[in-house]
Amino acid sequence: MSGQGNRVAYVVYRRYTQYSSPMSQILSYSKITDARASISDIYDMAGRRLIVEIARENDAPDAVIRKDDLKSLLRAQCALDPKVHFSKEGQVSMWLEDLPISSQGTSFEEAGGELIEALRDYATTWMEDLREYPNHQKGWALPALVRLSDDEELRNFLFGDD
Repeated sequence: MSGQGNRVAYVVYRRYTQYSSPMSQILSYSKITDARASISDIYDMAGRRLIVEIARENDAPDAVIRKDDLKSLLRAQCALDPKVHFSKEGQVSMWLEDLPISSQGTSFEEAGGELIEALRDYATTWMEDLREYPNHQKGWALPALVRLSDDEELRNFLFGDD
């Protein structure tokens, strides 16, 4: 994901109208064809943290947002508190309560790397299967955050910057 910077992570919304009041600037498209023809404007607006909406016919509108802004919102939504246990035998176990995510290693660093891998496996399973089940549909924020983040970002999210 390196090199992608703050590019747009999520696209969507409604009718082609441009509002330019001092309070807000919204670029809105009701046709994908119009949005496709204006993709440069869409990226520019999103990059300036302005709202861009895109919709397809009768679908609900969606919004284009900078990737870093979306990740910031997702981090705020996904408060995780990894639990850690150091055994007498030198094993380190980590887990996330209320989620089927755990890891084990011979050091904190190894167990942390395994926990990130387990998070990635969970995100893949959620996107390929679990998202279809009613009791999992509201749990989209964590898999989205995992998919949009590199390992270092996830490590900082889980364990802090140090």
